[in-house]
Amino acid sequence: MDQGEQTPERVLGHFVSALRRADLGVSPAETLDAVAALDIVGYDDPRLFRDTLSLVLAKTAEEKAAFDICFDRFFSARQFRGNSLTTLRESLSDMMMQGEGQGAPADGDAPAGKRRRRGSSGAARHESALGHLLLQGSDDELMLAVQRAAAEVHLDRIRTLRERSLYARRIIQHMGGADLDETIARLTAASDELARETGRVLTEARSYLAEQVRDYVEEQYLLLVDGSGDRFIREAVTGTHLTNMQPYYFAHIREAVRKLAHQLAKRHARKRRVYNKGHLDVRRTLRRNLRYDGALFDLHWKQIKVEPPKVFVICDVSGSVRTVSRFLLTFLYSLGEVLPLVRAFAFSNELGEVTPFFTDFPLDDAIDMSLDDYGKGSTDYGTAFRTFKSLTWSELDSRSTLIVLGDSRNNYFANGADTLQELSRRCRQVIWLNPESRDRWREGDAEMAAYLPACHVAEVCNSLTDLERIVSKVLRTAS
Repeated sequence: MDQGEQTPERVLGHFVSALRRADLGVSPAETLDAVAALDIVGYDDPRLFRDTLSLVLAKTAEEKAAFDICFDRFFSARQFRGNSLTTLRESLSDMMMQGEGQGAPADGDAPAGKRRRRGSSGAARHESALGHLLLQGSDDELMLAVQRAAAEVHLDRIRTLRERSLYARRIIQHMGGADLDETIARLTAASDELARETGRVLTEARSYLAEQVRDYVEEQYLLLVDGSGDRFIREAVTGTHLTNMQPYYFAHIREAVRKLAHQLAKRHARKRRVYNKGHLDVRRTLRRNLRYDGALFDLHWKQIKVEPPKVFVICDVSGSVRTVSRFLLTFLYSLGEVLPLVRAFAFSNELGEVTPFFTDFPLDDAIDMSLDDYGKGSTDYGTAFRTFKSLTWSELDSRSTLIVLGDSRNNYFANGADTLQELSRRCRQVIWLNPESRDRWREGDAEMAAYLPACHVAEVCNSLTDLERIVSKVLRTAS
């Protein structure tokens, strides 16, 4: 990244911002520690500089791997890839030498054609400053011009990768793209062979420059906006309906779900017991300080036990609902730190507990097994609710949250709304997540009208945005 004349402290601040965009949680205190450490070791030794920052700013092995990638992107000098410009320059130089021949006479004695060829090539070099830079400048000079133009068009304001082409065009235009295009048009239309060859070379050089500028913009996007490299994909899938999502994107969605779950877990995590705060435990304090003749040197506080919430999930895994079920289960079982007591049940026409799958197998395998074992048959919510009641009734209490994920389409079987009411009175709350829009909740064989009185919350849930909002609500209200 081009840092211009910035101070080391400001450059370090930009680097810390890039680390945060790469999902490394660098705190302000750690940033100050890094500044203090660099004041001691200095900035002259590149290896020592890198190791010092890695030691202070990256804690885990995963964070250190992300740190290395971000460090290389940020501090490596950007170079043009390939040798296309060198090849183009050499081909044009060879043709000019062939046209002039050996021992060419001075301009006054040269034939008119040769004078025109020299004049044409000279015009090609000098009428367009960008053309002159492409044909006669060095790669370093060209890269510097790109960086200056990027600063002038405020590339630091890029927010999505979709803007890459827009900023690439702005950079080239600021470098003199319009004058270069006029020069190319004039040269390619000229009758002189050397002028036409110069126009062809400039055309190829311009295409090469456009490609390199797009790559540069993408690299800056990764530094300025998306340090981990996957934000663009996450943005693309976050708002998309899960029922419309193609299997090709499932891996991207799983990673997005796990990332959201990790963020929620950090946001809502709390200690099971709270020490050294709250109410003073008078009896224990007096008893422990008898040896000090009553002087209160050793204070003891009441220990508040925070009980984790119990979450029961009933997932309809038939038809299109199974895709949403897949990612709800991924979300909940990625929250083990704050939701350690999750029991999952899957059904279509027959309900069964799938919790052991998640205990004994990797998460993705457990979800696939759940969908395969219980995803066949005609959906029957009434039977599912009665079976669930028989399996869990003794374990449901005021700390229990029941989440039902399904479209409520019951194939005109008995809906079991009375059983759901019993479960609702037994639990702390019942949350129904329906992947269909509200205007379809009463169409055909949908039974949402019968189930709504038993639900504390009923929400449309058909995107990662919906999942994040609803699971966050569960975390806030379940305990």
